[in-house]
Amino acid sequence: MTKVTAAFLIIVLSACSDSGTAPTTNIVSPGEKAAVQQALARSFGSDSLYTTLSGFVLPFIDQATAFPNPSGDSTRVAAFQLEVIAGTLSGGVFGALSWRGYHANTATVDTVVLVVGAGLTTPVNDSLREAFAVNLLGSGTAWIIAQASDSSVQTWRARTGALNVNSATFGSATSADVGGGFTIARSRGTMAGDFHTTAKLVPDSSTTVTTTLGFPDGVEGVHLRVEGSP
Repeated sequence: MTKVTAAFLIIVLSACSDSGTAPTTNIVSPGEKAAVQQALARSFGSDSLYTTLSGFVLPFIDQATAFPNPSGDSTRVAAFQLEVIAGTLSGGVFGALSWRGYHANTATVDTVVLVVGAGLTTPVNDSLREAFAVNLLGSGTAWIIAQASDSSVQTWRARTGALNVNSATFGSATSADVGGGFTIARSRGTMAGDFHTTAKLVPDSSTTVTTTLGFPDGVEGVHLRVEGSP
């Protein structure tokens, strides 16, 4: 899996734009997308898993499904699947990125949740914990981020919970040769499932928060397949 992860990094960092199917609905504005990116970057810093995922999650999410909240705002959710095939080695992740409370005047979001689980095919039923390995099927992790109007963040990391992906359906893919014997295929579609987690404040603290979200009818999703020889 080390070679797969290395290939994973090479490819996502080589991709500077998304040439997949053009978005049609539920478009995320550039300002909102940038605010989510900022919150994630401030929270994760140099985390190795986030460094890898940011090459996929951030550039390619430009659509998200909105769920109304009792407070009057909405939670927006986008799902993703990444496959990496490098010779005889393979690995993959499913995940969901959600956020609420975008403020254009401060370029911030109140809350961001990133949930990730290992897997190549649905259904996915991953247990969420603090530790996570791409090559350990059934495992997953999650982060909950709270951001203030001055852009400062607090981060909670999953201790318990689950990510379930019941189905994933994607349209035709657009492929690009990125050199080094690798190609990227990208497509958009929908994913259906749910997640829930109880997370502890980072660094290790007794303070915990809990979040849950179900999307049984599907949310906007994007699929990326990286294939080649290591």
